[in-house]
Amino acid sequence: MTSNKRHIPVPPPLIFVFCTLLMKFLPPVLQFPSSLGVVMVFGGMGCAIGAASVLQFLLAKTTLNPFQLETASQLVTGGIYRLSRNPMYLSLVFILLAWMVYLGSLSALFGVGLFIWYVTKFQIKPEEEGLKRLFGDAFTAYCQRTRRWL
Repeated sequence: MTSNKRHIPVPPPLIFVFCTLLMKFLPPVLQFPSSLGVVMVFGGMGCAIGAASVLQFLLAKTTLNPFQLETASQLVTGGIYRLSRNPMYLSLVFILLAWMVYLGSLSALFGVGLFIWYVTKFQIKPEEEGLKRLFGDAFTAYCQRTRRWL
């Protein structure tokens, strides 16, 4: 018997917030000294990647809403999208890594992993199916030359 239950999508920013809170309140395991320099590098990378990815979508004049793929006017493959198919989500991973370093606890890495797993399974893979239907062979070729994350 197959299940017809459909996953109700949760916006990735809410998953991000959930993971930051989880990371904060997990019992600290293998604590290490926080490094403001490393926090700034990871945080800066996250902000730069996020800004570059949003800019590419704005320049392409296409939707930023992952729940309205059918309104996408074109497949964005230039700029930061040559390095990653999902730089918006990747930017959030870098910010979570910065948060983990700020917290100084290796157990916070669980929140980073949880974010990557959840977004890949419930957001990215369904988006990829939709983009394949929408852009066909162009999307397939893009997937062959560009990695999902990095």
